[in-house]
Amino acid sequence: MSNKIQEYSISPQKGIVVDSSVRHIARKISVQDRDKEAMINSYLEEVKKSLLLNITQYEKSDTSMRSETNEDAIDDNQEAQPIEATVSEDALKKVEGFLRKMKEKEK
Repeated sequence: MSNKIQEYSISPQKGIVVDSSVRHIARKISVQDRDKEAMINSYLEEVKKSLLLNITQYEKSDTSMRSETNEDAIDDNQEAQPIEATVSEDALKKVEGFLRKMKEKEK
């Protein structure tokens, strides 16, 4: 049991999405010359794929709670993405609101 606790304390902490991430993404998109709506849709599609991949991994687990192994921790570290790529439902709603505002400004 103490070994497992040590493993969890060694593994990197997952980032918490804060409101500033949406502002950061919006700022990055706003300085681009390309189609803003297409960029947002592309970003949301990447988030969707990432979520579905993670859900599939959890569903394959034999237990209701997924127990991390050293191999899983190594895989997580290798596939680590910037925190801005992890988007909560609230952040997705804010991005959708941002997209609506952009459309309204274009009219």
